Amino acid sequence: MKVKEIMTKDMIIISPQDTLEDASSIMRNYDIGFLPVVEEDDVVGVITDRDIVIRAIALGKNSKDSVEPYMTTYLICVDKETTLEDALERMAEEKVKRLLVEEKEKIIGLLSLSDILEKRKDDTYTLEMIEKIFQPVEEISMTDEIAIKEAEVDEFEL
Repeated sequence: MKVKEIMTKDMIIISPQDTLEDASSIMRNYDIGFLPVVEEDDVVGVITDRDIVIRAIALGKNSKDSVEPYMTTYLICVDKETTLEDALERMAEEKVKRLLVEEKEKIIGLLSLSDILEKRKDDTYTLEMIEKIFQPVEEISMTDEIAIKEAEVDEFEL
């Protein structure tokens, strides 16, 4: 099955100049936690409910601030022809629950874990990949970090 077969095509969007309050209200009204941020028909970022809480509210920022300083500009995308298996692997690699879907470098939709689970909830591979998505990122210990730096120094030659 391809991403294009189950992706959400009608995305609810927001502009970089809209406020955190606007974004929160839209998320509440539509029961969503993710908004593509669009400027002049191009997706320039995304903002999630978690971004708002962690990057703004927890730091005492004003709800009237624009979303732009708080949005994520690193866009994680897959082509509409990507298989669900490959999309799940990408989600697991990136530790994300949503992927933007593109066609010819233009964002045309959104694929979420919910979309996948609706179609593949009884599939063992899907459930294994979802487990990987929710596994915490392995932390590098100080000992590992020192070993890495020493290896880099050892490999350096004039």
